[in-house]
Amino acid sequence: MRAIRVNATGGPEVLSIEDIPTPEPSEGQVLIDVEYAGVGFVDTLFRDGTFPLAVPFTPGIEVSGRVRSIGAGVAGFEPGDPVAAVLNDFGRGAVAGGYAESALASADLVIPLNSSIDSAIAAGSMVNGATAWIALHRLAGLTETDTVVVLGASGGIGSAAAHLALAAGATVIAVVGSVERGEELRAAGAKVALRAQLEQDLASIAPEGITVVIDPVGGVARQVAIDALAPLGRLVMVGTASGNDVQLSTDLIWHRSLQVSGISLGGIAHLHPSLVRQGALSALEVLANRPVIARLDQAAHVHAALATGRAPVKTVLSVTGP
Repeated sequence: MRAIRVNATGGPEVLSIEDIPTPEPSEGQVLIDVEYAGVGFVDTLFRDGTFPLAVPFTPGIEVSGRVRSIGAGVAGFEPGDPVAAVLNDFGRGAVAGGYAESALASADLVIPLNSSIDSAIAAGSMVNGATAWIALHRLAGLTETDTVVVLGASGGIGSAAAHLALAAGATVIAVVGSVERGEELRAAGAKVALRAQLEQDLASIAPEGITVVIDPVGGVARQVAIDALAPLGRLVMVGTASGNDVQLSTDLIWHRSLQVSGISLGGIAHLHPSLVRQGALSALEVLANRPVIARLDQAAHVHAALATGRAPVKTVLSVTGP
């Protein structure tokens, strides 16, 4: 089968398309013939070695397609069934594998797709959607009375979080890098703040303070958002795309009556697969923006765009197309 491989970590140029053997599902696994493979920022961190995986490997942690075969002990799926799956199940040893004509998934991280769900949207929403839903509804305890700041709202996970919070009736402040990057979110009902003037914008838009922060970015923006949290406010960290951590005083958290939590989907998928499935299914009921579609052999170009910060909200690779 054709697959994108990383034989040595590095820049986008290390992604190469190769022919490799088609895997066979082990007990508890489903083999999926991939139609679309989602591309996310975390894939670039696997590729460049920031999050090291044993080489060689195939990137890609979310796919949609059809069941090819099932392993022993798997019930509820038959060959040909349309499905989507989360693949970053690292607690059980699975190592990505989505940028390929066929990919293995743990059966309890596979969801059936009905005819009303667009396969490309599903492939691009599994990881971001599940993460954002868990962050908002399980960790932040979102209600319609909340004012939610979403950092990096023009990125994949930020956009998902903004749309899910809007669907729940919350007030959403979407933080973006430019006015143009915020146009779609403004049209959807969000208020927009610019990253370069975040402190001033938050003071203007929500002078009484904010109650929830969803943060995939880190760095200066994280610190500004923390400073703007009202008492009993909740910060949920879902990534550090800026590469810059923030040191938090536990006494500050106590004195200001704040709640700080985090969610790494790959770290909990094997422990709470039903929660991941619930998050993905709930997100797919809301998320409807179709991603940009690229060819499998354009994976390096997509990774290069992600590195510049000017990539579309979400791109998926068409694996079965030309």
